[in-house]
Amino acid sequence: MTASVSLREIPIEGLSPAKLWPLLDPAVRSLAAHALYAHEWDEAPTRREADAAVAAAIRAREVSVRKMPVEKRAEYLARAVRPSESLASSLLLALHLEHRRPMLAAFLDAVGIPHEDGLITGDGEIGALEGPAVARAAHGLFERFPADEVAVYLATLLAMDPDLWAALGPALRERIAP
Repeated sequence: MTASVSLREIPIEGLSPAKLWPLLDPAVRSLAAHALYAHEWDEAPTRREADAAVAAAIRAREVSVRKMPVEKRAEYLARAVRPSESLASSLLLALHLEHRRPMLAAFLDAVGIPHEDGLITGDGEIGALEGPAVARAAHGLFERFPADEVAVYLATLLAMDPDLWAALGPALRERIAP
């Protein structure tokens, strides 16, 4: 599945996970929602947040939503919910960790961040990143993986931590310029 978002639709300035989420193709949102429910990701509260959001969106009681099959909950989550920043972040993380680990690993290798199969290891503290190195790593991803998937991944990093990943802004702008 490669169609995820039109590169030109990604707003680089003021980007947030909740602003990125509605730009995703419905099939990719579904993939992310299923990924969120497919694994614990050590975040049972995230599932509760997702169920509460589904309940609010379809005007049902949360207990009723929890009784639904996961497939149905995931589809409601993908189609009917306008997620909060927290939930949108969790959905985007689930998408990438479940379906795009080789890309994550390639990027983290290129910028020298320790990881285990695309999941950052260590104490979670990432030192200063050199702008040119980050830009080169981003360009390398565009050469190896589908451009729309790379754009969503890089936009996700930028949306989640704009200070750390500021160097990705120019790399994305370069790719999405008309």
